[in-house]
Amino acid sequence: MEKARKKSGGARKHGRNKEKCAKYKLNHRRENNKIKKWQKLIKKLEPDNNMRRELENRIKSIKDKIVIGL
Repeated sequence: MEKARKKSGGARKHGRNKEKCAKYKLNHRRENNKIKKWQKLIKKLEPDNNMRRELENRIKSIKDKIVIGL
């Protein structure tokens, strides 16, 4: 008779709501993608540009939301 394979327990979590977890992960991925996109735009803009300041403020506000959401 074959021995049962021992599975590593790293990926499996007990007692987790998979639906909520997936929503949370997807939402944060979207937010992080926005931040990355805006940071690329900021690099191309001059330091005294109004759009640059606006994007920097948006990034700060979204990062605050992400940290609070944890």
